[in-house]
Amino acid sequence: MPPHPRASSLSYRRRVDPRERFAATVEDYRRFRPDYPEALIDWIVERCELAAGSVVIDVGCGTGIASRQLAARGLAVVGADPNEAMLEAARAEGGQRLRWALTDAETLDVGLDRADAIVGGQCFHWIDLARARPRFAELVGPDGPVVAFWNLRDGSDPFMAGYEALLLEHAPEYAKVGAEPRAEAVAAAVDAERQQFDHAQVLDRAGFFGRVWSSSYVRHGLKDRDAFEASLGALFDRHAADGTVRFVYRTLALRFTPG
Repeated sequence: MPPHPRASSLSYRRRVDPRERFAATVEDYRRFRPDYPEALIDWIVERCELAAGSVVIDVGCGTGIASRQLAARGLAVVGADPNEAMLEAARAEGGQRLRWALTDAETLDVGLDRADAIVGGQCFHWIDLARARPRFAELVGPDGPVVAFWNLRDGSDPFMAGYEALLLEHAPEYAKVGAEPRAEAVAAAVDAERQQFDHAQVLDRAGFFGRVWSSSYVRHGLKDRDAFEASLGALFDRHAADGTVRFVYRTLALRFTPG
């Protein structure tokens, strides 16, 4: 496949504001990032005691993947993100019972006095919980529901294990900012009810490369882009069946209170 547009060096990523680091990945994020298991959405609705019209704030909403899934259940969703490019993509996708707010999770300036739940997919490892939890408590109450969730790659799958090895070899930022290394640190920091769900994407070669380049630690932090892409191609070829691979996830959810 043709070379993918990307950042030029490790020195570039050191100048990227953390709130803006995903701006370069918006189109790949929109096209190639997975949704979340419907069983997870069921669990959120049940465990947060939500009903049609309940107000949910989706922090770090990105292009609105989880926001749209929640709104499809009849919930009134406010998608919050500090990156305007991500929100532009979210708005462009449309949808009912949705509105968007340009704000970070710690400030959460969403024009509301109260909400029924706060959720966040693929983002809580970026959030300063010590700063965010008091604001969460203002919105849902100290005993109100907060749910963090991630699509984490399933390391027991041989293809996923091979991809993990490539990231560790070629992307120095991965161990510092990737969800897989850091989600468990969030779990250790909160007293949470924990649940896990199976999920997967079936990707052709272009989809696989797009999914890879949607990660900020790939876009901004590779040591040798050409060597990485060559290794990606070889990994795909070893594991593909009928021109596709399964990108296998274990979706982790944590339900906790902000108080």
